[in-house]
Amino acid sequence: MEDPKAGEILEQSTEPQTSASTSSTPASTSSSWQRNSLSNAKFDIEKFDGTNNFGMWQCEVLDLLFREGSDIALSSKPKDISDEDWNYVNRQACGTIRLCLAKDQKYFVMKETMASSLWKKLEDKYMTKSIENRLYLKKKLFRFQYKKGISMIEHLDNYNKILADLQNLDVEISDEDKALLLLNSLPDTYEHLTTTLLYGKDEVKFIDVSNALVNNEYRKKDQLDHRDSALEALTVARGRTNNRRSEVPNERGKSRSKSRGASRSKPKGESSFRRPAKDECAYCH
Repeated sequence: MEDPKAGEILEQSTEPQTSASTSSTPASTSSSWQRNSLSNAKFDIEKFDGTNNFGMWQCEVLDLLFREGSDIALSSKPKDISDEDWNYVNRQACGTIRLCLAKDQKYFVMKETMASSLWKKLEDKYMTKSIENRLYLKKKLFRFQYKKGISMIEHLDNYNKILADLQNLDVEISDEDKALLLLNSLPDTYEHLTTTLLYGKDEVKFIDVSNALVNNEYRKKDQLDHRDSALEALTVARGRTNNRRSEVPNERGKSRSKSRGASRSKPKGESSFRRPAKDECAYCH
């Protein structure tokens, strides 16, 4: 039998992300819990520090435990697993879970050797299913509004986080209510799109509304990029035309300047008619 400590993963406290690699199971072949694990697979999971989304963190850690074959430690002990194997898989699961916690969150579970007990303590602390929490999250959902300046994808991410938190509290929102509440969160500029999505329909799906909002934003962005490109091309064309005009001689301007110069060569008021002298005949001269 391998040393039970050999499968534990060393913590790298200086890294903001937890890079965990799955380890092999003990040498015993009689236990039904053993699965083929990915010994070289690595997964980056954001450490839970008490402020990030606990439900999402929990989902990622469960996936990691499943990949390394130690998720069974979160349930009761099967009859066909020896005590030695059961202790090993629990130590392995506890080590993996703690590696995905920030240092401040490890203190109250640092002595736990049973994964189910450690997991329950985390849920009791960070996922309290109280009526106050349900009320808070429902208010947050019903009052959810689009924030000016963010992308539609960011808006949908924020909305889905609220839905995930409610689901963690065993609060189920129907698919149609998800779609209608999402449409209700949009500003007045989306009124035409909302009418288009609902017109002539008896029901609406959340996935259809989400896709329509994202596609609408992409279309607007493409139109804006096309307009900017057209304006830029027009500006360049006008600049070239102005440059050509400045290089062509202005004949009209030159003729005008010549005529002005000729008129200026004569003294002001001088006429081509010469008055005859007193002793001269006006008809002869």
